[in-house]
This record gives sequence, structure tokens and C-alpha cells, in this order.
Amino acid sequence: MGPASATPPPKTCDVAVIGAGITGALVADALAGEGLFVLVLDRRAPACGSTAASTSLLSYEIDIGLVELSEMVGERDAVRAYQLSVGAIDDLAAIAGSLPDPCGFARCSSVCLVTQRRQAQDLQQEAALRQRHGLDAEYWTAKQVEQTYGFPSHGALQTRKAGVVDPVRLTRALLTRAIARGAQLLSRTPARDVRQEGSSLAVVTDRGETRARWVVYAMGYEMPAPLRAGMVALHTTYALVTEPLEDLGPWRGDCIVWETGRPYYYMRPTEDRRVMIGGADTPFKDAAWRDRLMPGRTRRLEKQIAKWLPSLTTQTAFVWAGTFGETKDGLPYIGPMADCPQALFALGYGANGITFGAIAAKIVADLCLEKPNPDAELFRLDR
Repeated sequence: MGPASATPPPKTCDVAVIGAGITGALVADALAGEGLFVLVLDRRAPACGSTAASTSLLSYEIDIGLVELSEMVGERDAVRAYQLSVGAIDDLAAIAGSLPDPCGFARCSSVCLVTQRRQAQDLQQEAALRQRHGLDAEYWTAKQVEQTYGFPSHGALQTRKAGVVDPVRLTRALLTRAIARGAQLLSRTPARDVRQEGSSLAVVTDRGETRARWVVYAMGYEMPAPLRAGMVALHTTYALVTEPLEDLGPWRGDCIVWETGRPYYYMRPTEDRRVMIGGADTPFKDAAWRDRLMPGRTRRLEKQIAKWLPSLTTQTAFVWAGTFGETKDGLPYIGPMADCPQALFALGYGANGITFGAIAAKIVADLCLEKPNPDAELFRLDR
């Protein structure tokens, strides 16, 4: 997975996956596990795009709450989307557990803090609807939150179904396993063009072309603008991680944290007892504008740590920013292009890219094996 080699792409393959981030790796691993010959292409080295910027809070909770999502897509489909996200946490646990290195995967609880008092009733209704459909959720009073974790709030929604993982390690481990199963990885090899040729798709690179029965776009926000037009709004999110701490205070690093405010802040512990926090999102303009805002956004993140963890004294170790896409309903795009059924999307837009990637891997594998998958309808491109 180091520097690009001069190896040409194979003349043919079953599936060409464009993108070697976490979604592409999950898809490639699933397809190779089914015995398909997979070619993975990326213009960078693996896991060097948005995956490297991910803070990787694994949550079944979609950015659009179940109450609001039910109003948008209907309660049945909204509940199913949430159920699939719950299943994705279990799938990721199983995947990490099947690897020689579990890649920092750990289960934990999730706490969504009420930012403004008037939002407390909304969160109580959200918890009640989830409970009615068997989803793990409980409304906590401000006193319960303070006594358990020490966070100031007006209440919270607590769930025990969440986790954390190192997305770079997981991506590399999955690609290594896919290669062991016969897949081929060509890093620093952009796909210059994809065109229909008879019953297959020709994927053109600088080193030659390959004929694929299926092509899977797992490029996230780097999808060509004409293909993502109208599908997604791009945002920049900022993040920092502190130096390691001996004491994480009343929090103890026992849960991931986020809030009802929009845009919201989110926080998690690391394996070596650092505080990782992200947020202060802005609409994406360009890299220069993103970087210009970095000092001010870093100060906002530091102030948020002080607000949530007032008993701690922290020192910022690293800061970074990442770009992510947001859909109107908070759901990913998974499935075929209308005018080219052999071209499949696996785009985990939103704050849950890793769990959406696990969902996409299952759906894409079924589509490539020509098996029916009723859940594909939820995430179709023309919804």
C-alpha cells in the first residue's frame, strides 16, 4: 500500500471499486469474501482522503432524528433506516473481531445532550418513538446526566448502542484481507473515465484500462460535481485531539458525546486517553478558506472542551479539518445510476459515514451477486 507501482490494471475484473477509503475497503472486503475478483483504485494512497480526517464516532443515530425522518420518508422507512444503522454497529464489531488487529474498535454508550431547554420535550418524544420500535434509547434528566458524567445540560438522550474505531487502521486491514482473497489494489491511480462498452464498463487509468461487470463509486464528496449535483451539500468540520490525560474526570471516557444544537459538537475518548472533539462546521468553499478559519475554529473547540469537562486542564496536540457531504434526509446514497445500472454508488454522506459504509457493503454485494435486497429502495439515488 506504499508508492504507486507500474503494475497495469487487469484486463478484466468482476467489480472495480473507485475509492480506497473506509467505504471502499468495506465494499471490497465484502465482495472479495464472496469470491468476486475486485480491483480497487484510488488517486491517493489508501485511507488518505476523508477517512483520515474522521473522528469515527460510531452511532446508530442519524443526523435527522427518527421523529423528523418519519415525517420526511414515512415511519416505516425511517424505522428501517435506524434498524439498519443498529445492525451496522454489530456488523462492524464482527468485522473488527475477525481481523488480527481489532483496529481500536470498542463498544460504548452515546449521550446526546439537550443544548437548549426548549429542546428537552422534543428529545423526550424522540426517545419514546424509538422505544416503541424496540430501539435502544432512554431520556435522562439533567440531574442524571450530571451525576453520571458531569456534563452540564438540560437533559439527554442516552443509548448503549455506539462505538469507536480507528478508521485508518480498519481501512488498511480490510484492504489487506481483500488482497489476500484475490483483490488487486492500485493506489495513486485515478480512474480517468468510465464508459459503457457492450455488456461491461471500461475503466480507464493512466496505466491502461480494465473491463468490469460492475463499477462501484465509493469516493464520497470527491465524486465528480456533475454526478453529485443536487444530491449533497458540502461542509467542513474541524477537529482536535488533546495530549493524553491521566484523569478524564467524571466522564471517564465512558461514552461518546454530541448535542442537539446545529451545527453540533461531538466528542470521544481515544485508546491512549486523549480527548477528541469536532464540530464548528461551516459550508465548504475551498481549501484556502477552510484553512483560514482553522485558528478561530480551534479556539471554539477548546472552549467546548472546557464547557463539557470543566474540571480538566487540557493541552491541544493536533488540529485538522475534513470535508463531508450532507443529504436532505440524512441518509446515504446506495445503488445504481438510473441510466447505467452497472454503475453503483456507495456514498455514506452525513455524520455516519462508517456505519453507512457497512450498510452499503451488504447492499452492493447483493446487487453485484444479483440477489434481491429490499433495503436498497431506502437509499436509491432518485428518492
